[in-house]
Amino acid sequence: MAGGGTAEGMKVSDVFILIGISVLVAGFIIHSWVAPEVLESEDGESAVIEKSALLLKNDKLVINLDVETGDTIYVTVNAGDEQYQLIPLSADSSEYEFTAKESGEYQIQIQVNPSSEGQVEGSAVINVQRSLMFDFIVYPIGALLLSFGLYKRKEEQSNAAIDAELN
Repeated sequence: MAGGGTAEGMKVSDVFILIGISVLVAGFIIHSWVAPEVLESEDGESAVIEKSALLLKNDKLVINLDVETGDTIYVTVNAGDEQYQLIPLSADSSEYEFTAKESGEYQIQIQVNPSSEGQVEGSAVINVQRSLMFDFIVYPIGALLLSFGLYKRKEEQSNAAIDAELN
């Protein structure tokens, strides 16, 4: 140690516990963190967001828009040569859904035109819902590493020498 002291070496069980917990927390953060895209424009101009997403076959793309109701919204998804114009799921909704027919890269374009000479202010949340659960493989891996670390710690404690003073 830097201060001249001594410390025990890190045990294998502690390493597995630390890695297992880290994998579980990282998986939770990755799956729950969806940052909204900000829609802003100057007076009379339209706001445009362009994003790309790698989708597998049958993956769903869900787009939630939070803009004024009078604004005109165009949501298009480009997949190679094909272009899809999305419509809202219901008449009074700003939620759009797209299901990928093939695996590949999809370009998403959201264009919001203001209802009058005003400006556009709002947000868009683009969320991918996977048809296969490959993204969730981190949870069993993290749980396995954590349980192995706890097992090794219990084994190390049962084999530890007991120091005692005998009278």
